Amino acid sequence: MKRDKIIGVIFIALGILVALTPCVIAPTCGPMENGMFMKCHWMGRAVMGSGVMMAILGCAYFYVCSSNVKFAFGFSSFIVGIYTLLLPAYLIGGCMNKEMMCQAKTMPTVYIFAGIYSLVGLAAMILNRRKDASCRCE
Repeated sequence: MKRDKIIGVIFIALGILVALTPCVIAPTCGPMENGMFMKCHWMGRAVMGSGVMMAILGCAYFYVCSSNVKFAFGFSSFIVGIYTLLLPAYLIGGCMNKEMMCQAKTMPTVYIFAGIYSLVGLAAMILNRRKDASCRCE
């Protein structure tokens, strides 16, 4: 299997893992006694959507032939990976108690998967960068 196909499969697998993390692999906290959900539930929903986007970008990367387009998908994957890292860290967050399920399991798992995804996106950008020194638009 070619290097680019392997990177595409890694993108797809990590996207699926990120999408499954908040509901299957390391579920977020359940609802409170009054039935309302905590903010970690909504963080989990956003992470699921981001994981689906990661898998879609991986499918696109897998089927594209052009090196320039693969570079663009690598860049997009890197940005989506960073965005996914920021969701639990700063943008939405989780419960305040460090012993809650989201803080103990969900968020670290998302950090690991999204971090690896971002690094693979960075590697895809490096591997598909333009070989010539001219970077001007024509």
